[in-house]
Amino acid sequence: MLQRVFLAICILLSIDGWSAPAQVTIAYTANRQGEIEPCGCKIKDLGGLARMEKRLLQLRHEGGLIFLEAGNAFFTAPKLHESRIKLEEDRAERIAKSYRLAGLKALSPGERDFARGAPFFWDLIRKSGATAVSANLESSLRSGSFKPFLILAEQGVRIAVVGLTSFDAVTLPADIKHKPPREAMREAWKSIQKEKPDQIILLSHLGAKEDAEIAREFPGIWIIGSKSLDFFNEPKKVGNSFLFEVGIEGQRLGEIVIEKGKAGWARAKLTELDEAYDKKRKEK
Repeated sequence: MLQRVFLAICILLSIDGWSAPAQVTIAYTANRQGEIEPCGCKIKDLGGLARMEKRLLQLRHEGGLIFLEAGNAFFTAPKLHESRIKLEEDRAERIAKSYRLAGLKALSPGERDFARGAPFFWDLIRKSGATAVSANLESSLRSGSFKPFLILAEQGVRIAVVGLTSFDAVTLPADIKHKPPREAMREAWKSIQKEKPDQIILLSHLGAKEDAEIAREFPGIWIIGSKSLDFFNEPKKVGNSFLFEVGIEGQRLGEIVIEKGKAGWARAKLTELDEAYDKKRKEK
């Protein structure tokens, strides 16, 4: 009798003590380009802030969530026609408020994010609730400053997030200074290594060629790109590193699932934000 009771207790303790491995989803977006509504495409009507918010809420219910933006979020172009300024500003503020609601942690800017100047950019950052990260940009304004990198901890997983931006032919805002991206990355890399994160993620607005070169120079890094306007249904491996691209106008949400204590990712995919997210949840 005592043996049966002891066995039953052991089984109950075993069941009670079991739990699924802690997991974190890195959700990422890029190249929203000021778009707040679905694309209206005939084949697949994708995108829209409301759909993104719903998907992020689902992910938050599934476990830890870190939401990141890799650049070109707020405006359709680096320079705006005078007739569009008010519309573009209103949409940019709507995006910033949506990002705050969704819990955006970090944003690394693209050229288009400065379309209304550096002061307006910093106002959007404050409204988004995110931290602006860039290892190669410096601001001379008191209203805001870039952090070279962030360490974000979720479910016991520590993620380092660093940002890089190139401007090419686009005029650099007067209040922003720009350092060579590769040189800035080398400096940041040394500091990041001292923090011993589980994973390093680069939010890159450099372009596909430069991303691949950085992937080779910094083994193991995950690079979320925003300048090539491409999308990868599966990450591209370059040496021991990986490249991620999510496409344009918020049509898809990138998702990388990490399980605590395991190297690499458990799953990595793009989720199409389609009409299914418009439907109300059925009552159980």
